[in-house]
Amino acid sequence: MPFTTLTDEEEKELSRLNQFYWKEALRCEEAKAYLAGCVMLGSALENLLILMINCYSDEADLTGKVPTVKGKSKPLLSWKYIELLRVAKAAKWLPSALDLEDEWSSRKARIGDYAEVVRMVRNLAHPACYVADHYRSRVTRKYLQRQFEVVLLCRDWLAERNNKSLREHMKAEGLI
Repeated sequence: MPFTTLTDEEEKELSRLNQFYWKEALRCEEAKAYLAGCVMLGSALENLLILMINCYSDEADLTGKVPTVKGKSKPLLSWKYIELLRVAKAAKWLPSALDLEDEWSSRKARIGDYAEVVRMVRNLAHPACYVADHYRSRVTRKYLQRQFEVVLLCRDWLAERNNKSLREHMKAEGLI
């Protein structure tokens, strides 16, 4: 394998953490802590991407988008959110039609483009990002509701990719 993947213990902890992030986001919604909820949902999606890349590391490597440092592949747990998304989009797990520099077009945007928005809203937890991208604005309930919708859609896209792989494997084994 070209990059270090997760140990069984790390994978188990990330699965537990995914449930934690989701429950925290629900608590944040109830408490009207909308930015905090958006951060939790962004972290939940980041977590799902780590687990997906871990499961399909060979496919991730074939994208040519695996991040490197000094010519050597970074261990999976060292990848940045943007790097995880870059691989997921290149692998077509979360297809996209826009580049980060493109002007937003909801007509052209696909699920991978909306996943980038989840990342960007999650990054509003960083003061410099908030000032640069959201100056004098509030993160409202509407933002959080949209984050819930997009993260659920991303989860469904990733699950469908996983289900397709399982069906193919079962056919190859003669189980179906």
